[in-house]
Amino acid sequence: MEKEQFLILIDKYVNGQATENEILLVEAYYSKLKGISEVGEQEIENEKYLKETLFKQIIEQIGTGSIDTATGIKRGRRISLWWLSAAALILVIFSIGIMLYKANKTTQAVAVDYAALIEPGGNKAVLTLANGKKVILDNVSSGAIAEQNGIQIKKKENGTLEYVQLAVTSSNNPLQNVFNTIETPRGGQYKIILDDGTTVWLNAASSLRYPLHFNGNERRVELTGEGYFEVAHLKTKPFIVVTGKQEVEVLGTHFNINAYPDEEDVKTTLLEGSVKVKSLQDKSQSKYLKPGEQSVLNNNNWLVKPVDAATQVDWKNGRFIFKDEELKSVMRKLARWYDIEVDYTQPVENLNFSGKISRSKTLKDVLRILTRTNDVTFKVKERRVTVMP
Repeated sequence: MEKEQFLILIDKYVNGQATENEILLVEAYYSKLKGISEVGEQEIENEKYLKETLFKQIIEQIGTGSIDTATGIKRGRRISLWWLSAAALILVIFSIGIMLYKANKTTQAVAVDYAALIEPGGNKAVLTLANGKKVILDNVSSGAIAEQNGIQIKKKENGTLEYVQLAVTSSNNPLQNVFNTIETPRGGQYKIILDDGTTVWLNAASSLRYPLHFNGNERRVELTGEGYFEVAHLKTKPFIVVTGKQEVEVLGTHFNINAYPDEEDVKTTLLEGSVKVKSLQDKSQSKYLKPGEQSVLNNNNWLVKPVDAATQVDWKNGRFIFKDEELKSVMRKLARWYDIEVDYTQPVENLNFSGKISRSKTLKDVLRILTRTNDVTFKVKERRVTVMP
């Protein structure tokens, strides 16, 4: 009997078209399958053993005429092809039952705690060399990565990317000016030491484009996202950071720039030294900052205000520090660091948060802290967080 005939038999039984003997046959063998509910979990996992045992019992009953008389099937010793096929059919049903049992067991047992599975970000970045080659920095070992135009690019033991000048140059024979770009993904950060000794920390979802060697009378780089700079002092060669809306010019100082495309404001915070901030919309306009001051530039306004500088570079030091910060701003920072998407069931403009949280915590720990201090709850599925005020 072919597979199609097996299916026909079941179809006839379900639709009330089976003969009396066909009905008795199906019900007799089905009664054996009912025992699966009484079999222990360990035995069910041993599917091979159960199938062999059931088949043996079926053959013995058919061959010896020992079918239970309660079913009404006549005893006999002849094993017909039809009976053997029916036995095979029961085994097919049995196998399906096992699969359904296991599937149901898995569904019931797995209640995924997605928030606990989402780990914090780490040192991750992609370096694009002057020839277009891309190097995934978190996958390469420490040591030399490449040499370009007399500059060695190497990854230090602590993961820092460093540029070291190998060739001796003079003003008459300068190194060719070619560019590299380093990009951090969501959930990434990286530290880089440029050719002049300037150190840059890149936050998540950020990029820095820079020359291998700073020729000419200035040191110019391009930033998207957020970066903290400790600029090597060169009195005759200013260091300039260009973002989408502004230029920041310094000689040697420590400052932070937050210029994410999804943020309305571009914020420049000075920790040490002095900087000049120039708007690209009106280059005749510029502002000078003193330590502890922040420039806030958007499409409509530009102001300088005093701030707690430590809260602006908290990310570099492995912390989130929030001081009466809007919940949406908090969630944007979490989205970049934990690589998550955030939805809102209703407006949250009136919800603010203050507190300090380590960036090494899992997302579950962070959301638990936010829940304790705000009238808000969170639902996490895979990498999507729904905020429910």
